[in-house]
Amino acid sequence: MQEKKIGTTHKVLRFVASFFPLFIIAMVAAGIAIAYFIDRPDFAIRGLLVAVPAIFSAIFLSKMFRKDVGHDELLLKSISLSQRTTVLAFITLYILSIIFLFLSATRTWYYFGTVTLAYILVLNQIFSKSSRAYIILIELFLLSLNLIYSVTLKYSLYFGGTDIMSHLFLSEVTYLSGHLAPGDLSTFYASFPLFHIFNSQLSYLLGLDLQTAYFIGSGLIYSVLFIFIYYFFMKTTNNSTFSLLSCMVYSASGTVIYYGMYMITRTLAYAGLIIILYLLYKKDENDRGFAYQGLAILLTIFLVLVHQVSAAQIAIILFLLLVCEHILSNENYINTTYFSLFTAMFMGYWFYFANVFVEELLLSRSDIQFYEEFQIKETVQMGYEWIYILNHLDVSVFLLFALIGIGYLLWDRIKANKRNYTDYFSVFALFALLTLVLYIPTPIQTLWQTMTLFRFDRFMLLISPFMAFAMAAGIYILYSHLSDSGKKPGWMIVISVLMAIFVLSSIYYNGPESKPFLSDPVREYFTSDEIKGFNYFMDHVDPGSALYSDYHAHRFFIQQNFSESQELGLPFFRSYTISDVAEIPTYDGYVIIRQKQFLDGGIYTGSGSSNFLYGPEDGNDAALTSSLLKDAKIYSNSGVELYL
Repeated sequence: MQEKKIGTTHKVLRFVASFFPLFIIAMVAAGIAIAYFIDRPDFAIRGLLVAVPAIFSAIFLSKMFRKDVGHDELLLKSISLSQRTTVLAFITLYILSIIFLFLSATRTWYYFGTVTLAYILVLNQIFSKSSRAYIILIELFLLSLNLIYSVTLKYSLYFGGTDIMSHLFLSEVTYLSGHLAPGDLSTFYASFPLFHIFNSQLSYLLGLDLQTAYFIGSGLIYSVLFIFIYYFFMKTTNNSTFSLLSCMVYSASGTVIYYGMYMITRTLAYAGLIIILYLLYKKDENDRGFAYQGLAILLTIFLVLVHQVSAAQIAIILFLLLVCEHILSNENYINTTYFSLFTAMFMGYWFYFANVFVEELLLSRSDIQFYEEFQIKETVQMGYEWIYILNHLDVSVFLLFALIGIGYLLWDRIKANKRNYTDYFSVFALFALLTLVLYIPTPIQTLWQTMTLFRFDRFMLLISPFMAFAMAAGIYILYSHLSDSGKKPGWMIVISVLMAIFVLSSIYYNGPESKPFLSDPVREYFTSDEIKGFNYFMDHVDPGSALYSDYHAHRFFIQQNFSESQELGLPFFRSYTISDVAEIPTYDGYVIIRQKQFLDGGIYTGSGSSNFLYGPEDGNDAALTSSLLKDAKIYSNSGVELYL
């Protein structure tokens, strides 16, 4: 392949790549200095999460730049493991994890430890002489299903960020009516109905209730993405070991694990993006991809109709990939024709068919007060720095390997003796470098404007495969470097330990079980007793009744009155969040208290977008009991109390 000539850009990249370790150290020093300058030393403590692995990566890179690192994957496959033995060991660990799920009401440390060991076994399989790609992909698929179903099918109703409940209701409306949800029910989703059509049809096909069908179907779809990601990376790297390693890292990443459980509209749009990338990068034996690009266009229609904002964010991702490819490669996978068509399709649909959504979107972000000064997110509070670090240990391990991978691949691309088969490695490395600030803790993630108003947090899932690529590159290159130094066995143990920390931190702190150990003691799921209490309320009260509850229960009772409520036989309520416990005696309507959740850690009360944790300490339990004395208790179980 002829070298890509990039002129001035080549000189800039040469400078960046050559001094990459120094840039890392300079950025760390600048970040700590700024934290103290603005009188937020807690930012400096949080910054240790990034600073420590960044410094170590700079040290490793400075040593690795002095010599070439071999890229022959056959030389790396030096671990002698019996394929039969490793498969049997994986099956044993997998069955043990399922047994631990049935032995306890929640996922325990035994479960998390067993799953972590299974991932480390897969890591060693990847570097073994007897490894087979299809076996490792099957194991990753099964581990993904395990992590997803151990939450969504174990707990009575896992709600995560609470959007699941509103999507289940919209899916129920679609299921019962046989057509799209009307505009008076949801302005935002009336023009973007595919997710709810998918859920309703899945329920029909499986013969299951909507909730069960939704969780089973979404878990399968999400886990199948590993196959597309593997072949996507295989096409660009021609390296099976590297592609499998990327899939393994991707599978164990915190963002990926969280959205596997929290499969909502933007997650399904992300699945569309992965398949589109696979189709764009796939070509036939004559190096032509017209048929695959045609399928990608069909998937684009799906993507536009499944979620509103994701299309715009995906357009940014595709544009950055297009730019990186143009700079560093002669390949033309992301061509300007498809990108222009993608942009025209989603913008045309927005302004011609979903204009009501666009108007509301612009109006909700046009208040000049939003931009007068930067606002720190309410969740970024002083006093929780060390809890924050404990909660994000996986980020430190990720950054250590990712910076090594990005730095070395860019340096390897720029230096004189280029290797053709690593040409496209640098495209993904440059893309990862440009988007890294959206994935790791940075000032961008502390601002309300970026993370809440413009939803930069949603970029994390979209770029997660490329972040996995960067981390896998770091592991691969570091292992290659240490192998050449004759330190293979000992350092493989060190890498395995670091990966164990990464996996354990990811699967635990991105699951609902970690909440009581962190700053938020409120569960992300409802118990069976709570669901029984909620169902009792829906079955025994008149339509249109007023209901006051905590924030999460309020999000459950989102069944509002709309044009087809009575025709479809759907209950509807006027649901409100308890703004102040002292005001409960003045409420005219029903009051639901999740008593066990309150005693276990607290419930969220408040008004509008401001919700506050109301816990049982400081006499709050007595205050709540006093406020409820004037109301008659009409139902109670171990989880819920209903008053009128």
